[in-house]
Amino acid sequence: MEFRKIIETSIYSSHLEKMKEFYVDIIGLELVAEQKGRHVFLKTDKNMLLIFNHWVTAAEKETSHGALTPPSMVHVAFEIESNEYEEARDLLEKNNIQIEKEIAWKNDTKSRSIYFRDPSGNLVEFITRNYWQVID
Repeated sequence: MEFRKIIETSIYSSHLEKMKEFYVDIIGLELVAEQKGRHVFLKTDKNMLLIFNHWVTAAEKETSHGALTPPSMVHVAFEIESNEYEEARDLLEKNNIQIEKEIAWKNDTKSRSIYFRDPSGNLVEFITRNYWQVID
């Protein structure tokens, strides 16, 4: 199995408006979506940067992936091909890495995700190709 790229990175801030202004107006990322006070989703050429307000998402009963991520830890998603999904799952199981959640996304892409933690507690995801519509 070969990882193609890091497709998504999540960071946390309680100052979403300032973060959006910085990343969109100064850095030049493209705004994809936002929910005032909860999150801002931004796009680079080929990757996504997600900014969440930890204090809001930590209070939710369930986030979309179901795993809380404290503000001192990050989330990173590695894109894999659809036919590598079972290989990725087997890799985790073989190495006794606990899978926190698996999701079959209900959208046009039919993507699937596996969530787990790295040794420092960061939330890591393997996601099948084309969930985020970024150009290769």
